[in-house]
Amino acid sequence: MVSIIPLLTLAFSVLGLAIRQPDSQADLAPRSTPKVLQLDFDKSKPGEKRDDAPKPKVLQLDFNVDRSKPSRKRDATADLDDNRDVSYYMDMYFGSNKQKILVEIDTGSADLWVHDEFYGPSFEGMFNQSESDTFKYINEKFEIHYFDGDASYGEFGTDDVALEDGTVVKDFQFAVVNKAKNKHTAAIFGIARKVQENAKHQYDNFPYALVKQGIIDKPAYSIYMSQDGGDKGLVLFGGIDKKKYKGSLVPFPISDDYYSDITLQSLDVNGKEFSINKSAMLDTGTSWNFFPDHIVDYISEKLGAKINDDGERSIDCNQPTDKYITFNFGTQEIQLTYADFVVRPIKNGCLAGIDYWNPDNGIVLGDVFLRRTYTVYDFEYDTIYIAQSVDTEESDIIQIP
Repeated sequence: MVSIIPLLTLAFSVLGLAIRQPDSQADLAPRSTPKVLQLDFDKSKPGEKRDDAPKPKVLQLDFNVDRSKPSRKRDATADLDDNRDVSYYMDMYFGSNKQKILVEIDTGSADLWVHDEFYGPSFEGMFNQSESDTFKYINEKFEIHYFDGDASYGEFGTDDVALEDGTVVKDFQFAVVNKAKNKHTAAIFGIARKVQENAKHQYDNFPYALVKQGIIDKPAYSIYMSQDGGDKGLVLFGGIDKKKYKGSLVPFPISDDYYSDITLQSLDVNGKEFSINKSAMLDTGTSWNFFPDHIVDYISEKLGAKINDDGERSIDCNQPTDKYITFNFGTQEIQLTYADFVVRPIKNGCLAGIDYWNPDNGIVLGDVFLRRTYTVYDFEYDTIYIAQSVDTEESDIIQIP
């Protein structure tokens, strides 16, 4: 999700066990007591039972990837507000009485915020600070505006926040929202860089709080999403899973002072190349891929897209798996098939996961792209690593050095 204030990142190149740091290459061997916080996410409906089998020295959580619920968009045109087809959810537990609240994971913003119970109806789960013996307001206002026109307002406070596996982050700062233009959305779990925080005074948001409390060793994490309509995903704070990608994890410096963008050099659509050379945001809070008009028009033509009566870009649900769209980042390529652009069934076909975007705002690569990409964000080096992901349930987790 893209807020008016920005995102996050990580960097390295892993071939087998090797990880390339900004100016050097070092062997990545498992540490004797790795500090890794693992969050799994499922592409299922909220409330369904999720696996919770944490590995030794790994803090593990599930989160749901639900393709039926809307995602809060952080996109720069009102039209994108309708393109909310994938959301990434997990449960968190707030306060001394562990109030269960559903939150949406967002790499495009940096604050955790929840709805005040006395404010009104919300998506699922609300926070009653009066029932927690450990909650404290810190006399600082919270305000976030989104490019689609939505906005949320409230106040910052601190309290203990627990994860599904029992891990507790003590005295964690988050916002309690008591006014919003759109009440019926989940709470937002922003995990971007601190520079994107919507606070007057910068604080340790979730990745940094984990480091400060000794849960992980560095502010970095990796994200994996299962493919082909699967309902599971994985976030590892402080670690990577070597089974979830092929080839090398290649580092790219973040190309924006705020957002966690990297430069997309070109796009190859089944043999036709488009030069781009623009910043691209990798955003879990965005469902589709967004490009300039001429690229969208060309891809739409190749997919056989038609605009239906509802203004949706409709395509045949049976798209080919032997025709490719290749994203070229210079030293790394990520390949998607035409079939990867099928989002969900709609009237007279399936929805295509692509739409127009103002070229002045760069490129946004959402779930359609991220399902085929293993992504690592390293706040310490302001670097993002990417590799082609592999659809597997195998796991080999190591700590980020």
